[in-house]
Amino acid sequence: MKPIACLLVCLMLSGNTFSQSFYDQLAAAKKVSCQETLTFLQKQDTAQLEAPVLADWFKELGLAHYCQGEFAPAVEAYQRAVLAYEQVGNSALQCETINLIGTLIKKQGDYDQARTYFEEGYQLARESGDEIGMGNSLNNLGESFLQQNQPEKALEYFFRSNEHKEAAKDTFGLSFNYDNIAQAYSQLESHDQAIVYFERAAKFKLLSKDSVGYAIVQNNIGEALYQRQQLEEALSYFQKALPIAERANFLDFVQHIYGQMAKVNEDLGDHRAALAHFKQRTAVRDSIFNIAKNKELLEINTRYETEKKERQIAEQKVALQQKNILTAGLVGGLIVLVVVGRLMLQRRRLRYENQLKEEQTRTKEAQIAASIASQEKERSRFAKDLHDGFGQLISILNINLKSLENGANNRQEVFEESAKVLEEMYGELKNICFNLMPQTLIQKGLPAALNEFAARVSVAGKLVVTTDFFGVEERLSDLQEISLYRITQEWVNNIVKYSDAKKVSIQITKDEHELTLMVEDDGSGFDKQKLISGSGNGWKNINSRTNLIHGELELETVIGRRGNSLILNVPVAVHTQSELREA
Repeated sequence: MKPIACLLVCLMLSGNTFSQSFYDQLAAAKKVSCQETLTFLQKQDTAQLEAPVLADWFKELGLAHYCQGEFAPAVEAYQRAVLAYEQVGNSALQCETINLIGTLIKKQGDYDQARTYFEEGYQLARESGDEIGMGNSLNNLGESFLQQNQPEKALEYFFRSNEHKEAAKDTFGLSFNYDNIAQAYSQLESHDQAIVYFERAAKFKLLSKDSVGYAIVQNNIGEALYQRQQLEEALSYFQKALPIAERANFLDFVQHIYGQMAKVNEDLGDHRAALAHFKQRTAVRDSIFNIAKNKELLEINTRYETEKKERQIAEQKVALQQKNILTAGLVGGLIVLVVVGRLMLQRRRLRYENQLKEEQTRTKEAQIAASIASQEKERSRFAKDLHDGFGQLISILNINLKSLENGANNRQEVFEESAKVLEEMYGELKNICFNLMPQTLIQKGLPAALNEFAARVSVAGKLVVTTDFFGVEERLSDLQEISLYRITQEWVNNIVKYSDAKKVSIQITKDEHELTLMVEDDGSGFDKQKLISGSGNGWKNINSRTNLIHGELELETVIGRRGNSLILNVPVAVHTQSELREA
């Protein structure tokens, strides 16, 4: 064999061995967890990967990010995978990845945009005769209609999808279809039919060894049973699904299951378990998503569309001029794509950091302005109370005293009337002092002060306020007690002024690491965004005091549904004297 030919054979064998090793290690990492998979992929030197392997690397990176609940990086990785699969001529995986992008866009609520991706995937699969690709695209189209509460239209797409997947003997894909068909029947309130298809989906999940999919079906059966008010049975299915989702570190699914378990326990009357599950759901949800990621996702999608059009124009020119150097151009294009991608990521990161700093500055300025305005409002209110209340009472007392100077005959009557005036002045002074700083809060602590506050509000007659405390036998720091009292006072006063609620519950629970304040009322739900973006200072003051004690605030309300909850989680910690002075 000639030396050059021998060298080429050795290089091919070396590349195949490297690729196989990559896929073997990837499979091993995926069996452990999503985080293990992500760590393995990020350690790879992408410059050593062949073009088809690099395309798979991008797709697997997107899947790992999605499994971790990191949606924006997932979409970016998928978009790069689509371009890479197109360049190597793998239309099946190109179609599959386009569908993955559509699925993430759908999760943001943009169903029309998501359907454009699913239809693009269907046409691509149809042109290449890809039965599985056509089935997946039709199934995704059905899911988009299902999530918009159009179950009849969704079923049409699901059954069309079944035809393609049965033709391809796609056991794994059929398990998803049966699950979706069951959900459509659930929306139609055909719960018996839904459970039949859920059970069928579970069997196919086991056949295809899809443990996460099996957990999702168990969750869906639990939801169907919950709709039928079979609460104990529903809870057992959620409990089956939860450990599987946690082992896979599928955070988006974990927080959903916690939410379902909280609802079931609430209906069963186990409020402590419901509160615990609600707190777990909130903690997981807050860790996987925020407004900044939504903005990033939209920016990435726009950038992808622009890059795709520019690349198509460039490829047409290259095809006319340099057909004989396609392979070299492919490798160079991929290198440029990776470099440009890294530069764009760096620019986006810097832009995001600058925006975050500006937003933090604006928030701080708004909080300071709200605090100053609130203080001025309180000063004005106390001045008015003193002038209107004390001023009138002092005038009456002065008249009584002058009548004594003038030799009034009814001295005993004047004396008794003056004593009554002094008692009224004392009562007025107690009310003003209570609003300034309740002595009960200073002397006996937060639970006693909130009990006194609840009694005062209840006596007024508009609301019945109840309290419940667990684990707060010991005093908190001054800063925490004052802040939690003022936040509760502000929110309950807001309910009194604007809500049609009749009952309010104030609950505080504390464990070794965290304290939770929950204020619930039975009033009508409202537009949360109007409250947050309103010109009033009440909500800004609540946020300012929350930040001061390093708390996390959550407001649960739905327009058209009765019942609202304000939830504040605060770390149990010792505060500095400077923080106490700021209170």
